Amino acid sequence: MDDGAIAALRDLYSDLEIDGQVLDLCGGGQAHFEVPPDSLVVFDGEDKAELPYGDAEFDDVVCLLAGVKQPKETLVEVARVLKPGGHFVCSFVGGADDAGRVRKLRKYFDGSPAFAGAESDLRTSLTGSGDRLWAVWATRRP
Repeated sequence: MDDGAIAALRDLYSDLEIDGQVLDLCGGGQAHFEVPPDSLVVFDGEDKAELPYGDAEFDDVVCLLAGVKQPKETLVEVARVLKPGGHFVCSFVGGADDAGRVRKLRKYFDGSPAFAGAESDLRTSLTGSGDRLWAVWATRRP
């Protein structure tokens, strides 16, 4: 990700008030936060179905999608470890089929009974020369 995309990701996390105990599934770390959360747990395990954390352990979960190979299974596990009212934010740098990828992510969220309706946004300029940062997120239902 270029500097513009990183700045856009920082703005997104600030806009959504990502804070408290936060799980970072793909290792972006504190450099992706304008104001670091109270606690950031970076998951450094392999992409597998079960996350090694307790139920409702995290206030928010963030993920740069480059590393997720089992999105449906990951969504179920994130719902388990995420507190009600918490956000699950998935972001990615644009590629060949940005709109298709956004639709697919929204479909995963909308198909899950654990999450309220998904939202999505292009966080950088569509016409600029830098990386395009897309984000899709939803809130954990009570």
